[in-house]
Amino acid sequence: MSRLPWRQVAALVAELLLAAVVAGLLLALAWAHNVTFDLTPTKEHTLSDAAVRAAARLDRDVDVTVFFNGQDQGKIRTMRELLRRFGEQSSHLRFKMVDLDRSPLLADSMGVVNYDTAVVDGYGRRARGVKVTEEDLTTELIRLVEGRERVAVFAVGHGEHDPGDTDPRAGLSAAAKALAAENFRVERAADLRGGVSADASLLVVAGPTSDFTESEVEAVRSFLRAGGGALFLLEAGAPARVARLLAGYGLRGGNDLVVDDRNRMFYADAFAPQVALFNEQVMPYTGAPPAILPLAQSVNVEEPVEPDVKLAPFAFTGSDTWSDVERLAADGRPPVFREGVDKRGPVPVAAIARIESADATTGAAGAERGGRTGSILLVGDAEFATNLYVGTLGNRDFFVNLAHLASRTEQLISTRGAATPGGTFSQLHLTAGQARAIFWTGCVALPAIVLAIGGLLGLRRRRRGGR
Repeated sequence: MSRLPWRQVAALVAELLLAAVVAGLLLALAWAHNVTFDLTPTKEHTLSDAAVRAAARLDRDVDVTVFFNGQDQGKIRTMRELLRRFGEQSSHLRFKMVDLDRSPLLADSMGVVNYDTAVVDGYGRRARGVKVTEEDLTTELIRLVEGRERVAVFAVGHGEHDPGDTDPRAGLSAAAKALAAENFRVERAADLRGGVSADASLLVVAGPTSDFTESEVEAVRSFLRAGGGALFLLEAGAPARVARLLAGYGLRGGNDLVVDDRNRMFYADAFAPQVALFNEQVMPYTGAPPAILPLAQSVNVEEPVEPDVKLAPFAFTGSDTWSDVERLAADGRPPVFREGVDKRGPVPVAAIARIESADATTGAAGAERGGRTGSILLVGDAEFATNLYVGTLGNRDFFVNLAHLASRTEQLISTRGAATPGGTFSQLHLTAGQARAIFWTGCVALPAIVLAIGGLLGLRRRRRGGR
């Protein structure tokens, strides 16, 4: 066997060295830019936008000590992977995992008795018993940065949807839980005549069926002038004093019915329009799925009566929607657009009024609001935040982001992890058009093609057999 010429050996060695250098460079790039692809349907291996934003806000060191059960290796791997993903978002986050059974003294000194819980130290605070989940860690990071809970007061004395109600259709308990995960302490107020709590940063009025008193209206005005934020979720036919209160700030419900037949969901009629467009100067687009507003009315802006008010609509349905001005479809008539009467989309379904703060207030929240602008938001639907609908598509994100917009914490506007749908809704959301396309493609077209091919092959064989 002849030997290879030295030139070929040198060339082979050079090629191997070059390949090694290229592989090393690729490895260095991969190490410096950690890019992963999460192909799971719910993105379970990727932090939500809310978690990323919460970690990125840290400007001081935070230590997280996790106590685990050494017998549960699968849970340990899951928690370690979650902590790794959080650690990639901030150099201020430091994690340590400790076997609870092997470190009883440390666990006792930190007040830990349960497996799979964490102690979070930072910003001069220590939080014990934090569950090692993305949502709980995100909530705790928000609390550390902000230093205290914000207070959200829900008016409940006028037939509103109630945050303490767990009814699977009308209650707001799921929405209240979502706010609690964003560092809000939820309170209920059956009577606003004594004023809105001085510690409150947000007032929520969700679908009142009876009217406010004049003293309650004045209490809301005082709250807004002091720099508070109010979120009104109103159906068509709102109580008169509530409507006049909003009209004073240039916000008026259209008392119509928004129709979205083209994009209606497979399980719904044409009266659950999607929020398709945003004024990003007011509410940044986060990439969340569209919100669904059942039986929504339009929201219009007009000249305000109150001084120092700036107005802007910020959420709209698609250009292929329209508003049934006389609500004829609500009486059982088929939705038909009437040229010159009804209004074509995009239809505004939410608007905001900013009010220059004029009063000084007392209390923690009041001191923070001093010199800030108050905010009042009107959304033309209340049902989207109920337990039945809040887990549908982007409804939870929309509600929580509205709360942040009203309470002037716009930096927390984001997309969260997938929520569990309420009622009989599936996690697979299809429009009626998509459902029809899947049916005709999968149940009609493909079987027909297979039958046609089989028939042609059978006919061809018969012809050959006849010859």
